[in-house]
Amino acid sequence: MAADDFSLVPTWVIPEPPEFHNVITPSKSFKKEYINVSATPIERYKLIFTGLSDANYGTLRSHVKARYGGYDVFAWISVPSYIESGANMTGRWVDGTLDAQPRANGWDVEIIFEKDT
Repeated sequence: MAADDFSLVPTWVIPEPPEFHNVITPSKSFKKEYINVSATPIERYKLIFTGLSDANYGTLRSHVKARYGGYDVFAWISVPSYIESGANMTGRWVDGTLDAQPRANGWDVEIIFEKDT
């Protein structure tokens, strides 16, 4: 069952380098053999929220909990225009990447979103 859409607007979105499924193995001739398991890379984005209100931090935290961390797929509908022309993306949170720092007037939060392939 698909989860609710995610619509909080991040302050910044930083694309992470794509991860390819390459396997490098030695061979009998002592030359490396390269095997590409999948031509589709894993695409991840670091979402940075600065000065997030308590209510919005609660919304983000509840969304992560309701998706069982990185298990449940959802639609990210507030993609900035400088990331893939602002098109909605489907994906999941990366487990263990929610990093929240309390500040005097809100929260500074980072979390990584992994695009579904």
